Amino acid sequence: MNGFYSLWSAPYFLKKRDAGFAMQDYDLITLLLSVAAFEKYNGRTKLYADDKVLDYVRARSLEQIFSRGVEEMTVPEELDPAVFWAGGKLQALQMEELPSVMIDTDLIIWEDLTEVLKEKQIAVIHREELREQIYPDPHSFAMKEGYRFPEEWDFSVFPANTAMLYLKDPDFRDIYVEEAVRFMRSIQPTTDNLCPMVFAEQRILPTIAQAKGIAVYAFCEHIEQLREQHTFTHLWGHKNILKYNTDERRSFIRRCMKRLAGEFPEMYRIAAGLEEFEDYM
Repeated sequence: MNGFYSLWSAPYFLKKRDAGFAMQDYDLITLLLSVAAFEKYNGRTKLYADDKVLDYVRARSLEQIFSRGVEEMTVPEELDPAVFWAGGKLQALQMEELPSVMIDTDLIIWEDLTEVLKEKQIAVIHREELREQIYPDPHSFAMKEGYRFPEEWDFSVFPANTAMLYLKDPDFRDIYVEEAVRFMRSIQPTTDNLCPMVFAEQRILPTIAQAKGIAVYAFCEHIEQLREQHTFTHLWGHKNILKYNTDERRSFIRRCMKRLAGEFPEMYRIAAGLEEFEDYM
C-alpha cells in the first residue's frame, strides 16, 4: 500500500523573510520517523512539494528516504496561504495514484493498516464534533456571487480529521478536490485562518460521501479515543509546546533519535548526518 506526504512553502514564507525554506528540528525528526515507520509496516512513500521545499530536501539528500521519490507540485496562486495553509495537501491528493494513504508530516503510523483498509473506500484517523467555533454554519461564510452549496449536502454530518486519509476511488477523489477548491476559490477575502480551511478539507469530504452513500471509516469515532490507542502518534497541538519549551524539545528529539537507532537504523544514519541534529547526538 502506497502513502504520500506533501509540503507547501507559501504558508512558511508569510512569516519568514529569509532566502530559503526550513523545517523546525522537531518537525523534521517526526517526518523521518513517520516515513521510516510507514515504509516498514505499510508500503512505499512519496513526497509532493513545491520548488522551494524541494531545494531544502535535496540540499540534505532527503529525497532518498521516500522510496517512490519526490515530485514537484504547484498550488493555484489564487489560494491564500494565510487562510488555506493546507491547500497543498489537496493538490498532492489530486496528483497521487489511488488507492493510497495521505499522511500529515506530524503523524506516525505504527502498525500495518492493510487488512483494515482492504474493504474500505474511505478511511480517516477520527471524526470530529460540530463545535461552532471550529465548524460554524457553512451559510455564515461570505461567498462570492454565484457560489452555491450542492442541494444534496447535509451539514449535520460529522467532519472527518484527515491527518490520515485513505482513498480508493479516483472518481470520488476528483469530486472532493474539485468541490474543496471551488469553495476555496469562491470565499470572500477573510482573516479567518481556521474555519474555512477545515471546512474545505475535513467537512466537505464526509458530506460528499454521505450524499453518495459511501461509508467513511474512522479508526476513532471520537478524538478522545486517540489517547487509548497505539496505532497513531499525532503531534498536532504538542508542537506548540516543543516550539517554546527547550527542555521538552530536546527530550522529544532524543527520544525520536533513540527510536530510530533501535528500530530504523538506516533512517537513524541519515538523521545523524544532518546538521539540525548535531546538538542531539
